[in-house]
Amino acid sequence: MEQLTLEQKIGQMIVARGHDYAQKARQMNEDGKLGAVGAVMFTTKGSRELEDIVSWVNEFQSAASAPLLFYLDAENGLADTFNFGTSFPPLMALGATRSRDLAYQMGSCIAREARAVGFGIVSNPTVDVNSNPDNPIINTRAISDRVDLIVDLAAELIRGMQETGVIPSAKHFPGHGDTQEDSHVSMPVVERDKGYLMNVDLKPYRELIPKGLMGIMTAHILYPALLALDEMKVPATLSKTIMTDLLRDEFGFQGLLISDSLTMRGIKTHYGIEQSAILAVKAGHDLILQDYESDPEITYRALLDAVQTGEIGIDQIDHSVMRILEVKEKFNLLNKCDIDLAEARGIVSSQEHAVVAAEIADKSVTVLEAATMPFTNKKTLLIATRGEEEGMEAEDLGFVVKGKSAYLHTQLSKYVTDLEMIVVNEHPSSEDFATISQTLAGNHYSHVIYGTFVRVLSYKEGSGTVPESQLELMNFVKSQHMNAALLIFGSPYIMRKMTPYPNCICAYGDCVYSINAALKVLYGTLQANGKLPVSVNDKYQYGYGL
Repeated sequence: MEQLTLEQKIGQMIVARGHDYAQKARQMNEDGKLGAVGAVMFTTKGSRELEDIVSWVNEFQSAASAPLLFYLDAENGLADTFNFGTSFPPLMALGATRSRDLAYQMGSCIAREARAVGFGIVSNPTVDVNSNPDNPIINTRAISDRVDLIVDLAAELIRGMQETGVIPSAKHFPGHGDTQEDSHVSMPVVERDKGYLMNVDLKPYRELIPKGLMGIMTAHILYPALLALDEMKVPATLSKTIMTDLLRDEFGFQGLLISDSLTMRGIKTHYGIEQSAILAVKAGHDLILQDYESDPEITYRALLDAVQTGEIGIDQIDHSVMRILEVKEKFNLLNKCDIDLAEARGIVSSQEHAVVAAEIADKSVTVLEAATMPFTNKKTLLIATRGEEEGMEAEDLGFVVKGKSAYLHTQLSKYVTDLEMIVVNEHPSSEDFATISQTLAGNHYSHVIYGTFVRVLSYKEGSGTVPESQLELMNFVKSQHMNAALLIFGSPYIMRKMTPYPNCICAYGDCVYSINAALKVLYGTLQANGKLPVSVNDKYQYGYGL
């Protein structure tokens, strides 16, 4: 701390992520003006391969003149961001298992892979209480809509991460589960009173902080009931009352406080790049996720100027930087150590981690209806959806969306010899309807399977649900085949919009292990054990599962 200049202290508080400014970040790093860097800086317009990631981590680490921290989005594992790493089912699937042991193992596996390639802080876990079924951006990213289950599993996941040497970022404080808007697009408002919030949205933090939680990420959401009477109507991210008075002083949080992305429209549109950063630090943040669309020097200069003019007190900077250094020391992140590529290869995507991911998937699959299950090796038609986002990067979530209909077909062919497949758009066209109608009318199928991929994505209209045109197609297929099966690779909440299918399985996500598990259950080689971790409607309540 004594060795750091003011310029280096400011650098410690910024997670640089500018897509087009990797070279600028290199120079800032050599000048000691960089304290943290996000993987997205190098993956979006660079490479996602293991050799390249290890190479730039080592390059930045060796050139750093101040302790450097590498930040990663990996809610479901490193495969979210890179072309390597174990892909885990989403947290709602973990909730369906009810298993504390699997939660610990999931946290430990993700942390072990992250540290193997040099990353010391991971944006995980989501501890939002998904109390709004129409939530477009949390949804299956949440463990549950019940506080107790969230705390039980999140505590173990966090323990697994921290004991393996990675700083978690429990999110999105004060809560993003009771919103109906995506804060990437606009600024949501939660109009709950403080008593309700203390017992629901804030309760996971109140219970996890005494258990040793060392990292929290904040939300660009307006909470009028939590603001001071004389405070401007600002999002939680920019509120000193919420970030310092409530979280630090009342809840006793001593770990790192990191903002959500300052690129998100919910804050950038209202406050701009410089002011967002300044107000976030004044509110009490230790680290801010720099706007990845801009030069990191802009954010850096704004904070430095704010300190030099007295807008931000030097004592506050010193407190945050000391906290950052202490946490880095606690997690053995102060020392410069080259990442060993061979050692990393042996850890990421290891068979040991794949076994854990597969077990979570197997124990999470939830059967909603089973009129004629298990299915048999008879003539089968598979109808699978294709999203417009496939092959594109999920902006602000840091990963490329990979289509899974081909994988579903490949795995299904292991159970069925006579198999045909039709891929339809997520928004089915009249041609899609005609093709399916003609196919069903001209052939006799013993089994018809409809597989829908319901993804939760930032900036996507209709995220976390299915469009009306697809609901119409689903119902049409059901009307044409009395024993059809619906496989939901994503949100169970779509069942709020439709009448039950004769056979229906929810896998909560579309990682390969979840697809495998759903098929094992459909064909009777695996007994379903998953129970809904959320209430969907009057029929499918929390705890339901055949």
